[in-house]
Amino acid sequence: MVSETYNLGDRAFTFKGPDGLRRGELAGVVHRPGKVRGKRFPMVVFLHGLHVTCAKGRTAGTRWPCPRGSRSVPSHRGYDYIGRRLASHGYVVVSISANGINAPDHGGPSPEGMTARGLLVQKHLDLWKTWATKGGKPFGARFLGAIDFQRVGTMGHSRGGEGVVRHYQINAGRYGVRAVLPLDPSNFFRPVATGTALAVVLARCGANGSGVEYYDDARYRVGGDRGAKHTVTVMGANHNYFNSVWTPGSGWAGASDDWRGGRQSACHPSRRTRLTAAQQRDVGIAYVAGFFRRYLGGEKVLAPMWRGQTPRSVAPAKVLVSSLAPQRRDVNRLLNASHLRRNALGGQVTQTGISVKLCGGPRQLPCLHRTGVRANEPHQGSPDAGGPGLSILKVSWSGKGSYTNAIPAGNGDVRRFQAVVFRGALDFTDPRNPRRNQNLHIKLTDASGRSASVATLRHSAALDYPPRVVADEETPFLLNQVRVPLSAFEGVDLRDVRAVSLDFGVTPKGSIGITDLAFTS
Repeated sequence: MVSETYNLGDRAFTFKGPDGLRRGELAGVVHRPGKVRGKRFPMVVFLHGLHVTCAKGRTAGTRWPCPRGSRSVPSHRGYDYIGRRLASHGYVVVSISANGINAPDHGGPSPEGMTARGLLVQKHLDLWKTWATKGGKPFGARFLGAIDFQRVGTMGHSRGGEGVVRHYQINAGRYGVRAVLPLDPSNFFRPVATGTALAVVLARCGANGSGVEYYDDARYRVGGDRGAKHTVTVMGANHNYFNSVWTPGSGWAGASDDWRGGRQSACHPSRRTRLTAAQQRDVGIAYVAGFFRRYLGGEKVLAPMWRGQTPRSVAPAKVLVSSLAPQRRDVNRLLNASHLRRNALGGQVTQTGISVKLCGGPRQLPCLHRTGVRANEPHQGSPDAGGPGLSILKVSWSGKGSYTNAIPAGNGDVRRFQAVVFRGALDFTDPRNPRRNQNLHIKLTDASGRSASVATLRHSAALDYPPRVVADEETPFLLNQVRVPLSAFEGVDLRDVRAVSLDFGVTPKGSIGITDLAFTS
């Protein structure tokens, strides 16, 4: 594995900023296999987020180019630990510097800034297209024929996450961008990526979880979308530790531990529930490198981790994965009030002994019981940015009850699927939820009337009582996937399932939000 850098100048890239035309750098670090001639490698481009641009000792600045006597902060080098790992598996990884774009964007997020980030990624891909087909400075003929531009992936951290989704729109098929990973991203302007594999990594002690909107907005946007969609919620992770330059101890001005909360918070550095920088980088290697190896490299051996099986390499981190596979049968998408009566298959929907309502969605109705607090509902997003918000079924119970979706004849052969899934979260503001994990049963019933029930708590932590970040005001109501393998439903004829039920009352009372009920691969 070899690492090398290139820099075409601090003013080599012209872009439109929020205050007019600006110039920024065209610079990057390349991690690659030692021998590249005679082979074709997939390419992955990394884009960092908003950070200070210049440093003079411990003093940080936000100008560009950097004033005399100060140095450019190498935010793009903060992912070297992931880039080297990917390169060792046969990838050319390019992490690009975006300090010139960050300088004017410190005044606040702007659509121009996000577009500029996307254009910067495209400009670097154009450069690499030239180097891989014609050669030229600074690499000469080294990369001739070495890059497969139909197997391109992008990763963006923070505002870089929004930047790579914006790039996917700008690219419009010019290069074969087959995998996009926003890493604890911002989402100010709600760009959507469809038709590609998408994984959103969310740091539970970092940003407010608004990046989940990339998954929410894309999941049903296009019929027949062949790109798998994932969220990866990392408990105990903060925002900055994914970038080693932004991590305290790096020696660079502006580095910080940006966890949220007070001394009682589960995110406090003294808590066992909080990840160290090294532990968080283990998660970054596993899920960032693992995503591109799975969806660019086609490594099927990694498929289980994207269905929720946590790799041993990330211990002691607790990671929750949601997955929307192209191969699935949606039972109820819960997009509007009509889905309270009829599901996506045309089957009848019934509720017994429970209280239900739709929240979130286009009307941005709050889902949490106690709406007087500033509780975080990241699935609602911002209506100003044009996002519809996620429609969620809010279920409350005191005693036994059920929520049942009938499966019409001809739709009940589910043998080609692996699991039944839904996304859910516990309402931590509702007094009906004790301060412990919630549990319910998923029941399948076949055409002969035989049924089997499986407790969700055996297979998922999605309905666990959330660790308090500060107080209810700062704890996000964030849905994660409950996945129960069909092999657990003993005695049911999977050739002709006629109903899927969620049975409540395993715990005496409670209140949860659910959506996206499906059979899936």
